[in-house]
Amino acid sequence: MNQLYRADLEFERHTPKPREIKLTSPEFDEFTRQFYQDLMEDIATEEEIITFALSPFSDNSKRARLRSYLGSITKDNVSNEELRKLWWSSSADVVFYDGAELRAFLERVRDRL
Repeated sequence: MNQLYRADLEFERHTPKPREIKLTSPEFDEFTRQFYQDLMEDIATEEEIITFALSPFSDNSKRARLRSYLGSITKDNVSNEELRKLWWSSSADVVFYDGAELRAFLERVRDRL
């Protein structure tokens, strides 16, 4: 008996590309611009840094959009590595080498909004 060729049964093993998170929030972009090069020398505590970084967000709708975006990127479905890459691709001059620490920091920022 001849074996029939069935093209619809052939497949290649597909390895999905890593998901990349884009800077889709103008508020997040504005937030990261607050982290200039000498920020850590000018401001002593994390609370003061958060207060400074949120200072451009006096409008409640902008605060709500930033809160929502921070909530979406700090969920468990975004890995620490993806979060770190997102931060490093932003305008921030202050870097986080540990994605878990960055996640915890962004969660504290989100909770202040």
